[in-house]
Amino acid sequence: MPKNRIIYIGLIVFVASALLWIGAELTKRIDWLLPYTAGAGAGALLIVFGFLQETWKSRSLKPPA
Repeated sequence: MPKNRIIYIGLIVFVASALLWIGAELTKRIDWLLPYTAGAGAGALLIVFGFLQETWKSRSLKPPA
């Protein structure tokens, strides 16, 4: 890593700009797919969250001895 703060900040800005550009290009290429992936992702997330909640609930309930 450079010791000069200006070079360090310049590198951060350069890398951030490159990553933003790559993200924008990716979004342009797959924008038709995004609504479907958002719906599928939200559904899958709800299933996983519900499964974890049920597991947690069954773990906290102990049968009477």
